[in-house]
Amino acid sequence: MNGASRGIGLHAAQRMLDRDPALQLIVIARGDQPALPRTTVIPGDLTSLDSVRKVAAQITEPLDGYVGNAGVQMTTATTATVDGYETTFAVNVLAHFLLLRLVPLTDRARVVITGSDAHFGDFRHNLGLVPAPAWTTTERLARTDPGRKGREAYATSKLGVLYLVHALARRGVEAYTWNPAFTPGTGLVRADRIGNVLFRRVFPLIPGVNTPARAGDQLAAAAIGPRPGPSGSYIDRAAVMRSSDESYDEAREEELWAAAERLTALGLPRMGA
Repeated sequence: MNGASRGIGLHAAQRMLDRDPALQLIVIARGDQPALPRTTVIPGDLTSLDSVRKVAAQITEPLDGYVGNAGVQMTTATTATVDGYETTFAVNVLAHFLLLRLVPLTDRARVVITGSDAHFGDFRHNLGLVPAPAWTTTERLARTDPGRKGREAYATSKLGVLYLVHALARRGVEAYTWNPAFTPGTGLVRADRIGNVLFRRVFPLIPGVNTPARAGDQLAAAAIGPRPGPSGSYIDRAAVMRSSDESYDEAREEELWAAAERLTALGLPRMGA
């Protein structure tokens, strides 16, 4: 699991350990990780592909699951990782791809990657706070771009998560995209002073918004509860729903897979059919 140091991820990790007394959790963490029972912490930085490879090399026994909750949202699309890739896309898509290609999984493993309803790009799903995704090609999206806004890059990366999950499902992996929906108080959004006040003090008061604790329960259920639905499904909080029409595009999914292999410089055997 990654993204378990605070907020939704920490709640989910605690709930997973509470629900399953036999669960042994491996957490990839960049900084300090709160102490949790039956947990092994591996230091790792998802903005560095070399760090991801070193993390994966320490996991030699096949795992029964992967929870990819780590994600970032930047104010611009001009910040580059040490590998030269745009940070939002590198963390939200490429790091998960590389971990899943390198970490051994059992045949019964379940993969859950945190997505976002920002990928819909409409007012109903994001209250007009996030622009619609603007998919081009994986190679272009992995580059920094001063003309691309940070929130657009975020929405586009979460569309990429859906493409990655669909590609995994087609290769025989039980994989799901999980969406927490609008959840103020997670610290994900990096905004200006007014935006920070809204996210911390105003938005949590809106009826019906999710909370980190409730979202953590939902993520835990998606990861270790009863099978949520067919592999490749989109789980909106606690229910399987259809994602955006744009998210079902096999050509884009396969382009993402092939480009991600090039960008992460893999020399791995072909996965699945």
